[in-house]
Amino acid sequence: MVVTVSAVLLCLSGAFFFLAGTLGLLRFPDAMSRIHALTKADNLGLGLIVLALTITSGSVSTALKILLIWLVALAASSSICFLLGRNILGQEQGGEASGDKAAHENSSGPSRPTNPISPISPKITQNPNPPET
Repeated sequence: MVVTVSAVLLCLSGAFFFLAGTLGLLRFPDAMSRIHALTKADNLGLGLIVLALTITSGSVSTALKILLIWLVALAASSSICFLLGRNILGQEQGGEASGDKAAHENSSGPSRPTNPISPISPKITQNPNPPET
């Protein structure tokens, strides 16, 4: 009885975090904060549901399989969100995504620095003709 009640509470808590992540996806203004809200809430929601499943599973091997699936899902979610965020930052800064570096290096067009704070960037000089006061 205690195991069932705690599993139901954990599942409801996980569903709440899934709902909160979905709400963040719909309400936040920019893509980076949307990804952040969705990733954090979904990882925690999935963790709570996995915990509920492990305490209700009958065997240790089933619980370990469920935990292994959760770890794979965490790794995949983190990797995908990292790549999405990197691509979004590249597009916002006017650069190219990291996956397009090989295509950019093989192009014959002019090269531009991908790092916005680059030692190659032009120096800011003072105006040779300052305004008269």
